[in-house]
Amino acid sequence: MLKYQAIAEDLRQKITQGTYQPDDQLPLTSELEKIYHASKMTIKRALDHLESEGLIVKRRGSGTFVKGLAMNDLDKLIRHSRSQLFGMSKVYAGHAVTSKVRVFEIVTAPKEVKTQLRLNHETFVYRIVRVRLLDGTPFSLETSYMPIFLIPNLRRQHAEQSIFSYIRDSLHLKIQSAHRIVRVRGANSQESAELHIASDSPVAVVQETYFLASGIPFNYSVTTHEPKHFALETVIID
Repeated sequence: MLKYQAIAEDLRQKITQGTYQPDDQLPLTSELEKIYHASKMTIKRALDHLESEGLIVKRRGSGTFVKGLAMNDLDKLIRHSRSQLFGMSKVYAGHAVTSKVRVFEIVTAPKEVKTQLRLNHETFVYRIVRVRLLDGTPFSLETSYMPIFLIPNLRRQHAEQSIFSYIRDSLHLKIQSAHRIVRVRGANSQESAELHIASDSPVAVVQETYFLASGIPFNYSVTTHEPKHFALETVIID
């Protein structure tokens, strides 16, 4: 873990535990430098990270403050931002999340995948199509692509369980961030059949690119969500 990430994690825990309450002012940058024995730039990166998560707000001329939300809302933001990088099993903790693997194959990266994963030549990637089930009920249809050279020895059994757990626990790679685009449209025939919904029913389509701590994109996926089990929560920062 990088220095700024460790600082951000410590501040995040102090917010969660109530050391810093909603609307409380955080110590000044100069004070944080002394507390964490870090440079001004490192402190800035840590605070920028927390601001991007919606946990703090910077007020020009006044300082940095914990976002004025109820503690349970702050806790939910923290858990949500973390769980999104740990896969569906973490997002829906407490529920039985299972997968039916429809396709597990190795293909040459299509044009869009090459663009999203920054692949400059003909590269072999895993193409995995899964139906995700929540307590036995289909709730999403996911197609994902990952370069073999980045995620070696991936097997169908990993796709049936948790790909992200394999990446973290077996390959010891840190999943750092993701870029997400959400669109709404009518379900096509495959989606309606797999998700048990009427043809052309509204569905949420989430396009995601995940990045390792090194900044390298390793996973590009397009997931169609059945709307009853989908909600989008976001934080807008001025």
